[in-house]
Amino acid sequence: MAGLLKKIFKNWGVVQSAERLTVNQKVAGSSPAAPATHHKGENMSTKESKEIRAELSSLRMRISGLVDEVSNLKSDVKRFKENVANDVKYLTERVDN
Repeated sequence: MAGLLKKIFKNWGVVQSAERLTVNQKVAGSSPAAPATHHKGENMSTKESKEIRAELSSLRMRISGLVDEVSNLKSDVKRFKENVANDVKYLTERVDN
């Protein structure tokens, strides 16, 4: 499968990290579409087209899962910070009294 992606994106120089992708996920047009034909202008075969669609579907599912994980991590970090702040406040009050 990696060989297929390498073949497809050989002359398509767009690379985005997961971080950049999650930042831009709500911005229309932030990720340009892949070209519909090979770099030499040849039409893709039906088999190649099906393989590409399957790989894209898999990647979309993985990205969706990663976006969910990042959202959960953000919530966890926020909750952690709140708990630490409450603990520091409690300890400060105990020391002062």
